[in-house]
Amino acid sequence: MNFEEANKVVHKVEDQWHYSIMMEKGFEAITKEQVGFIRRYKYVKNDHEVVCITGASSDRWEDNKGNYGFWSSLEKI
Repeated sequence: MNFEEANKVVHKVEDQWHYSIMMEKGFEAITKEQVGFIRRYKYVKNDHEVVCITGASSDRWEDNKGNYGFWSSLEKI
């Protein structure tokens, strides 16, 4: 598979690093799948929105309350 083909692969939210963490915390996955190397998945629980980003250089998250971090700190939200 070449670079262009690899960047067209569909990635399901259930297969991502953040999915089980967010499900355990009671969030709903709004973004069900994304395409490409850099992907953003949105989760919602009441008025709390969290976006988990999987990218070429890092995996991180940010929320609508001004919090953010890398994958290792997601369990603390």
